This record gives sequence, C-alpha cells and structure tokens, in this order.
Amino acid sequence: MGFKKCPVVAQAPSVRRPKRKTPLRANWHRALRSLAALTCVILLIEIFPSPRTYAFAQGSPFVLPVVKRDSLLNGLQLITIEQPKTGSVSAHLRINSGALFDLSGKGGLADLTAGMLLRGGGGLNAKAVSDTVEQLGLTVTVAAGWDSTDIIISGPADTLDSIFDLLSKLLIAPSFDQKELDSLKAARVVEITKDQQDDRLIVRHKALETTYGSYPFGRPARGTLESIGKIARQDLQYFQSRFHIANNSTLIVVGDASAEQVTRLGRSKLGAWRKGEKVPPTFRPPEAQTARRVFILNRDEQQPAQAAISQVGLSRRADDYFAAIVMADVLATQASKAASVHAATKVDTGFEARLLPGPLVVSIKSSATDLAGDVNSVLDVMTRMQSTPLASEVVEAAKARLIAAMSERLNTNEGAAEVILDIETYGLGRDYLVRYADRINAITPADVEAAARTYLKPQAVTIVISGPASRFETLMKKIGAVAVLK
Repeated sequence: MGFKKCPVVAQAPSVRRPKRKTPLRANWHRALRSLAALTCVILLIEIFPSPRTYAFAQGSPFVLPVVKRDSLLNGLQLITIEQPKTGSVSAHLRINSGALFDLSGKGGLADLTAGMLLRGGGGLNAKAVSDTVEQLGLTVTVAAGWDSTDIIISGPADTLDSIFDLLSKLLIAPSFDQKELDSLKAARVVEITKDQQDDRLIVRHKALETTYGSYPFGRPARGTLESIGKIARQDLQYFQSRFHIANNSTLIVVGDASAEQVTRLGRSKLGAWRKGEKVPPTFRPPEAQTARRVFILNRDEQQPAQAAISQVGLSRRADDYFAAIVMADVLATQASKAASVHAATKVDTGFEARLLPGPLVVSIKSSATDLAGDVNSVLDVMTRMQSTPLASEVVEAAKARLIAAMSERLNTNEGAAEVILDIETYGLGRDYLVRYADRINAITPADVEAAARTYLKPQAVTIVISGPASRFETLMKKIGAVAVLK
C-alpha cells in the first residue's frame, strides 16, 4: 500500500506578531495543507499496517490494535483487526441494549432472548445449530448484560463465511420455538434456585434490591423465579424486534481475515438485517437514600458471616470517570488493608460503571466474631477518603495498576475487542485508548479526594448482613436503623 508523503507540521513557539491581512489564496492554500495533515493522521490511526508505529506515534504506552472500520446501509458498524496467518478468527457482535430494558415484572427477558438465539433461526432448529457449530469446530458464547447483548463466534479462519451465515440466520430470523423456550426457562429456574442457596449472592441481591428499589438495577439481570414464569414467547419476539436491530449494533472481527472480506460478508449476510428506532434509557433515577440502613438475614452461628455495603455509583460516561476509577482502586486497596487485621476476612470491592449509574458494592466474608468490626473499618475508610488527603504514592500505585490492567486486556484478542466495543457502546471517543494513560496519570490526590466526596456515601449506604441476629442486632444499631429478616 502506498501513501502520499504527509506534510510535517511543526509547532512554532508562541510569539506575538502584528496582525496582517492575508490574501484569500494564501488562506486557501493553508487550509489545504491543514486538511492534508489531518488526512494523514486519520490514515495512520485507521489503516497504518504497523500497530507499534501507531502506538508510539500517538504517545501511548500500549501496543494498540490497528482498527479498520466500515458500515452497512442498515447502520451496522463493522470493525476489523487484521492478524494475517494466525489461522483463526473471532466475530464479536454487540447489540447495545440489554437487561436495562426488560419489561416491567419480567426480569430476565433480555437474558432469555439472548439464550434463545442459539436455539434456532433462519430455518435451523436447535439441533441443527448445535451440529453446525460442532462440525465447523466453532465456539459460541451468548450473554446479556445490563447495557448490551453479546454474541461471540470463534473458529478456524476458513469458517468465516459460515460464521457470518450463522449470525445471519440467528439474528435476522430467530425462531423462538415454544418447546425450546420452555426448556430454557426450566434451565434458568434450576440456576436461580441454586443461586438461592449461596449466601454471598443472597446478600448481594438483597443489598441491590434495597439500594435501587423498583429501579431496574434493583433486580437480578437473570430475573427471579416469579419473573421468569411470567415471560412468554411474544415477549421475546417484542424484545428482539425492538432492540436487536442493525443500527443499534457493532460487529468486530479479529484474526486471519481482511477488512475487505468482512465488508463483503457483512453486506451479503447481514445487509438485510432490519434497522429501527433506537430506544434511549430514559429512566427516573432511584430515590436518594439519606441514612444508613442495616438488614440482617438471620443465620446459624456456625456459618461464615457475609456482608455487603451498597450504594449508587457512577455512569460510565461521567466527566470525572478517570478520577472515580482511581478513587475506586484506592478504596479497594485501603478497605482490604483495613480488614486484613483479621486473617479470615476477605473483602471485594466492585465499582460497576454502566450507561446509567451502576452500583458500588463492598462485599465482606468473615467470621461472625469479626464481621461487625470489618464493616466499621470499611465505613471508616470511605469517610477518611472524603476528608483526608491521600499520600501521593498511594494514588500513583493505583494509577499504575489501572494502566497495567488495560495493557493486559489489550494483549488478548478478546480483551481488545471488548475494549473497542465499550468505546462504541458508551461513546467514549476514537482517541480513548490513545489518551487513556495520560488521563489516568493526570489524576492528582486532590482529584481522588473530590471524587470520594462526590461518589462515596458512607453515611447513606445499605448494609446487608447474613449471620446470627442475636450477635449483630445490637452492634448494628450503632451504625444505622436495623431490620431483621427471616
């Protein structure tokens, strides 16, 4: 591939000069030179054949993937990361709608709709789909999250045509066979029933339910036994036709395939996929909590004690997102350190930034003897972070961990694809990866303290505990209003 020589654009020192009128012709030439420079930059970003050249040319510490883009007339976005001679290929299709849009009282609808995609479509029944996948040596994963539904099909490079053909059949004309739906619902009931035996999940679900109330995030994404029973075939048909549309989706292909192949197959196999009107997430925010609430799930003394400290967090598109994730990393480290005085205590901090503000949950597993102290330690950490400046080395260590984690994700095909799809789903900007490290490194201890004041709510959290009520009720009344649940 040949390139025209890019003009060298040097940054002149800032010198004030007398203003003078410039002939229109000179302005025109200057504009052309600027346009040529911009065009070359775009070419480097989108199609330059060496990822290292692109990465270092942009000042990024990452070896960034070379991304080639196209789109179909129906609005489907196509992205290709070419890896010639690797002998394998992976197609990851993301529909930018998920469990957030489950119908009222029918939690788990997005999950069931996604699961049914593998159970027939385009003239293939469930067995035919399974046989096709096995004969071609493919691996297929379908999952519905809160903000998206993802279908990933991977296999040998010579199966690319078949992968697109399978995607076409499953996406454009899913069958939603009633017997298959009954079978899938029965499987979900078994899974949910099993989850109800896991105290860790019970505590987390109760914490989110009390934090968010009737807001979508207050229920499990896979639904409940009651909501699964209410879902009918026509609900799946509605969800699929409303949200599984081409102009609400992006397909990224990574591996031994060219961008030209991807565009050709996209046009021939997915060009007929219907487009429609995108549905914005217009939900009233959850009611703000003004005081601590404690719920105790009464358990035997012999069982390990569990706790979840829960509150509403932030949106993935928040302006101060980078300060917030550094703050969250510091919180996770400091909370674990504070609880480490008890050898049996384990602390896990989850800060789930979604399209709409997702939850911040600190989960604690400990002995019944130590749990109350561990909960207090975590609350103390949250409070101190809002008012006490952090040591610069603590913030620098958090920043280093975040940059290393991103580098690790980009080192795998699956991770790189997910990062790029997140950029598209949340509208983060094409320069997101190029600027990621700089944005992280620009965060100061003062920024982290400000993020803690904005997002941490230690005086208005929900705390759910599983353990002996006789031991915890009096202790927890010192923290907040207590309710014992049977």
